Amino acid sequence: MYLLHIFGMDVIHGAWEVLFNLYLLLIFPELGIAFVGLRIAVMGVAGALSSIPAGKLADSLDRKWGFIIGDGGGAICSLILITSEDPTTILAFSAVAACFGSLHHVTEVPFMAENSAPSERIHLFAVGSGFRTLAAMLGAIVAGLLPAYLGDTYDIGAIEAYRLAVQFAIGWWFLSLIPAVLLRKLDLPAEEKESGRGLFSGIKNPITIRKFVIVSSFIGLGAGFVVRLGNVFFHEHGSIQAHEHEIGMIYAASSLALALGAFLVPFVVDRLGEIATILWTRFAAIPFILLIGFAPELATPTTVVSVAGLAWVLRNTLFNMSNPVMEAFTMSELEVSERATFVGISRFFSAGLMAIAGYLGATLMASGDYRTPFVIMAVAYAISTLLFKQWFATTHSDPEGLAEINP
Repeated sequence: MYLLHIFGMDVIHGAWEVLFNLYLLLIFPELGIAFVGLRIAVMGVAGALSSIPAGKLADSLDRKWGFIIGDGGGAICSLILITSEDPTTILAFSAVAACFGSLHHVTEVPFMAENSAPSERIHLFAVGSGFRTLAAMLGAIVAGLLPAYLGDTYDIGAIEAYRLAVQFAIGWWFLSLIPAVLLRKLDLPAEEKESGRGLFSGIKNPITIRKFVIVSSFIGLGAGFVVRLGNVFFHEHGSIQAHEHEIGMIYAASSLALALGAFLVPFVVDRLGEIATILWTRFAAIPFILLIGFAPELATPTTVVSVAGLAWVLRNTLFNMSNPVMEAFTMSELEVSERATFVGISRFFSAGLMAIAGYLGATLMASGDYRTPFVIMAVAYAISTLLFKQWFATTHSDPEGLAEINP
């Protein structure tokens, strides 16, 4: 039931990633990329400020209702955002949506960990990631092809076609709440439930949490410069200028490759172990981050979309293959009482850094510098991965393969 829920939920995420920034560029041509960056900053700040309270709330709520409230609220905000043409309204409801998103994020990972035995946890996280990315692929295909189809069929402009395409995906989002509501209530043993009323009363492993937070913060910083601006890069760069259907196909191919990679993750973990899998996939993604940024100079005008698009697919696949392993590993290192609180703290720092980085990345792109954000992303990812290796590779024994990683 949970896998059905996340499949329906992530259709809108795939469509949203392709279309919404382009929608903003259409309705606010005078504000341009700078407004996209401002919205990303507002979302990041709102998400950061709400993350720790959301984590505490998630530890007191039934996990199921935490992500149902987060998902449902996010769907309602998305409907408002895609129909609005007022900048203030868009910024305000982007902030509200980020708060609902915080509640969803701090609830989902602990829910999966607490509904799986340690021996099957990697498999659940991997399959969940696979279903999530397949849904995103479907959403990206819809977003890439449906606006043009709707525009031709109903003789409507691009803005209205964008709205109808996203509203179609949001319908799937609402339907995804049905299997979530039907989930059975989680009933943890009494000794594992949260005790104490303080905001951080559930924390039992502060040093471990601090290390995880630093690792995730560097990822948030690097991702902020690029991830939410990928469609802007492909659409606005003077040497690329990809059309919506090309961007949709790049995002869809990325989701399909990541889904296949996610389904293979348990086999890789069986061979290398959790730590080595995280390190190999994250280090391998860094050259492709740089290739995306340098593609306009390295490729010919006829091949630049293909080169940059392929590098985007490989970066997304390799790096994000590590996410289900990292989530499962993190949950296994923490007590039940501190899991959602940790996710809230981690999201507070990573979302805050993403807010700053998103605004700076958009500012750089608006000035015509599309390369520097990718360089910064690569450096931040490298620092994060090296810190993870330093802190965890020496204290956890993995099967063969770990000792060979010496970048």
